[in-house]
Amino acid sequence: MKKSMAILSMKCPRCYEGDLFINHSPFPLRQLHKMPEHCKACGLKFNPEPGFYTGAMYVSYAINIGLFITSFFALYIGLKLDVVTFLLIYGITLLLLFPFVFRYSRTLFLYLFYDYKPQAKQDYLKSLHLYKHAS
Repeated sequence: MKKSMAILSMKCPRCYEGDLFINHSPFPLRQLHKMPEHCKACGLKFNPEPGFYTGAMYVSYAINIGLFITSFFALYIGLKLDVVTFLLIYGITLLLLFPFVFRYSRTLFLYLFYDYKPQAKQDYLKSLHLYKHAS
């Protein structure tokens, strides 16, 4: 799986296999932020330190700026909507896209810190096998 597809499907940045979020749908809003502790495929810890995802706010901010600029040119300049109509449409769009922006900002932030390692899954399985035999 290529990196872009792994990001779009919100998979682990190390192995591109494990899911980053417990619930695939972002719309049970109470479960929007819930992530497993570790990747089920390679064992990567998804929350390496307390407050790690605070930095994802900057990614979210960048995504929202991109959405604003695109909306501004498409709606206000392109369709020549008045300011109130533009802001109303833009505000509703942001509310609807919030769950996706939240999750993709976390996903992209995690991808900034971890690289793909094709052997990660095999190494993890070996470590589990060695751990079983040691105890």
